[in-house]
Amino acid sequence: MAKTPSLDAKIEKARADALAVQELSAQLAASLSVAPDETSETVLDDEAREIARLRALEQALEADLLSVVEHIGASTQAAYAAFDRVDERSQGNRFLSFFTRRKPASYKIVRLKKLSVAEMAKNALLQAAVAHDLFVNRKAAAASLVVIVEPDLVASMEKRRLVVSAMDEARQRDKVLAASLVTLNRKIQDTSDETRLEQLKAEEAETTEQHKAVLEERDVLRKQHNVLDRQAMLFGDLIDLQNEAIALHTLLLNKVSVEAERCIQLYDAAYGSLDPLLAEAKPSFSADASTSKPLDVFKDVLTLHSQGAVSMQDIERRKARIDEALSGRASAASGAKVSTSTA
Repeated sequence: MAKTPSLDAKIEKARADALAVQELSAQLAASLSVAPDETSETVLDDEAREIARLRALEQALEADLLSVVEHIGASTQAAYAAFDRVDERSQGNRFLSFFTRRKPASYKIVRLKKLSVAEMAKNALLQAAVAHDLFVNRKAAAASLVVIVEPDLVASMEKRRLVVSAMDEARQRDKVLAASLVTLNRKIQDTSDETRLEQLKAEEAETTEQHKAVLEERDVLRKQHNVLDRQAMLFGDLIDLQNEAIALHTLLLNKVSVEAERCIQLYDAAYGSLDPLLAEAKPSFSADASTSKPLDVFKDVLTLHSQGAVSMQDIERRKARIDEALSGRASAASGAKVSTSTA
């Protein structure tokens, strides 16, 4: 039976995948921002293929990240189950001691077991802190790219608007010149005067050249419009992918935060105090400023919990909403994957 990857391995894989996504996104943003000089309709084919590859990478990354939060949720749930077992056994032993000569488990043994549960809760909280850092960084990278790309999209759309205006003007000149050619052709048919005929034919030749130039201009403008239209669509696709990533990571941050709160509540119940966790979250005047505080990200939440400002009922309500949203997203992603594979 294959061994399930550890959370550290999952996070490292997710971090590597996130880096690949960010690098490809940045490359695409830079590539698309260069105004295409060619009017060939295949000029942006490479970028279109890279957008498709980026979408596939984003889907794979989402699966990795969902696996990370599922692992953290499972670790938290395992700690709760361990606490329930300790609690049930200690209560059962006390009850049986009334009817038998068997002594109940000593306070020290029960305390050690609860300390073990507290350690499990702390480990899950540390896992949540690492995942939180990953999600925050990925969300920030996506948001910063949107800020970079949106002005390029606006510039592309403005250039396309100018091309559309030029296309309308060229179309009007085309109609005028075409009408002039019809009129000249009729006059040539009706004229018998040689001098006048030569003059009309010369005028027809000049108008024909002008009409030909306008037709060529219209063809170039049409191709430019198609290229700019495609460029704007690809910019839009890139922005959409970043906005989807922002929405996903907001949801993941909510999930990992609510699991962290569950860990905090459990630690408090098992250990009897949040002081050890607060010590690992808040900076100390005596400690070196460069000393890492792994739980720093949760210091505000820990403070609220230490003041009794958060109830377990509130946490469970938020958890239910977040789990429902994650389940819906996972189902949608699964459906999209199936439709893609059968297409």
